[in-house]
Amino acid sequence: MKGNKLRYEQLEEKLKASGEPQISSTDSDARALLVQGQVVEISFNLQAAVDAKHNLVVATHTINKNDRSALSAIAIEAKENLGIETYTALVDKGYHNGKQIEICKQANITTIVAQPEQGKSNENGTTKDYLVAQFQYNKDTDTYTCPQGEILKTTGSWHKKTTDKDSYNFKKYRTPKCKECPVKHLCTSRAAGRELSEANHENH
Repeated sequence: MKGNKLRYEQLEEKLKASGEPQISSTDSDARALLVQGQVVEISFNLQAAVDAKHNLVVATHTINKNDRSALSAIAIEAKENLGIETYTALVDKGYHNGKQIEICKQANITTIVAQPEQGKSNENGTTKDYLVAQFQYNKDTDTYTCPQGEILKTTGSWHKKTTDKDSYNFKKYRTPKCKECPVKHLCTSRAAGRELSEANHENH
């Protein structure tokens, strides 16, 4: 017990001295990464960008964060290595992050990112016709139109949410018509009705 206590005290001192949020006792460069759901692994995350025309690797780097926060860095690195003004980056849904997409946009990089599957908002599972993707966003009015034609509005207030993967601000969209909607049970189990959340940069 005393030996373990001493070991942990030494690790604590090493952690404080490093200025890092975590250290690994097996590999000094590895970190605990949330890889999927609640699965955490002590590992690295290797990023690589490949030129679609010639299938050549044009940028690589190793990071200690997951893909969701990694898009802009590797995309900009690829652009700089190629010495070009603009290009289109095609990436999978694991990179879907409005903030990262906006950074790419500012760097004159067009991104095509697969949209992640939307979570269920009904205890029995929201039916296909009422998934978030079926709600149409109107940028001019900053509203959503649901499949039944009702308008979901926001007060304009921004809320903040912090998760293991990210920290972001978002707005809430609702309509009072949802409570009396005849197909509400197909859309949501919330007594107050369906609520959509839009993170900043999400609709860029």
